[in-house]
Amino acid sequence: MSMRAAIIPEAGGPDVITIEERSVPEPATGEALVRVAYAALNPLDTHARANRIAWMHPGFPFTPGFEYAGRVEAVGPGVDTGLLGQRVACNGQWGGNADYAIAEADKLIPVPEGFDWPTAAAFSTCAYTAWLLIHSAARVQPGQVVAIHSAAGAVGALTTQVAKAAGATVIALAGGADKLRYASQFGADFAVSYLEEDWPEQVKAHTDGRGADVIIDGNAGDNALKNFDAIASLGNVIFMGATAGLAADVNISMLIGKCCSVTGFVQYVHQATSGGAEVAAMHGALADGSFKLPIERTYGLEQLGEAHEAWEHRALVGRTLIEAGGEL
Repeated sequence: MSMRAAIIPEAGGPDVITIEERSVPEPATGEALVRVAYAALNPLDTHARANRIAWMHPGFPFTPGFEYAGRVEAVGPGVDTGLLGQRVACNGQWGGNADYAIAEADKLIPVPEGFDWPTAAAFSTCAYTAWLLIHSAARVQPGQVVAIHSAAGAVGALTTQVAKAAGATVIALAGGADKLRYASQFGADFAVSYLEEDWPEQVKAHTDGRGADVIIDGNAGDNALKNFDAIASLGNVIFMGATAGLAADVNISMLIGKCCSVTGFVQYVHQATSGGAEVAAMHGALADGSFKLPIERTYGLEQLGEAHEAWEHRALVGRTLIEAGGEL
């Protein structure tokens, strides 16, 4: 039996992606074969394609699709056959931009009842990340001010909602008026465009000159060091990615003088010590509509290159999906 699979043979732009016919793989010991419904377009898909990352890079050639959801079609030796037919999500194992994907069975995440397929494809990274950023990394307290970069993205939108639920004042940071309008629906108290040169001064203007207690930044790049102009004394700047490129080195003497801290964030590290608190909190809130995971665009598998190009041009908001099997 054959399937469609996206192939990235070597580092390059979106045009290197091809859709090829491949044989459906057989699961080996400890593995499961998942028929993919949808994959989320994760920034790591584009970074791995362009060879901008070393961490968790699958190596060339590879099939992208860092996070996806589908049904278990077959299991290998040593895997509980009770998994067959189950709706599952997967992240961190690649291969989701195909009709079928192989995954380590013990790392599959059961899809909660009440989640539709699009939500199933996207919740296991951005939803958990949002909760962990606010409650594990930042340990936000009521009355604190949290500034969130890329507030028009899925992580930013969910982090805004989690921060508001924790009693924080939120400043949404996004690239321009259109994205700020989009981000405003998720409850931020103030909106500031980080494309404006004086955005740190605008953050301070919304905080009586003090600055934000927490700044969450997944962009880095040329704007990264400006976070330290916008942070309050005793504040914490949390870096969780570098979608705008690498940042300049942080000056330790500046940190001492500013009396602030800088923290790195990786979802999986925090999950190792969270005891599953983010799972219980986010599953319930997404299922009952307390929090909204914004899914805005869906591309077919054959349009994967177009989706990557749109992401590279920062033309996307919310979460974007890649449809393989669709509504299985």
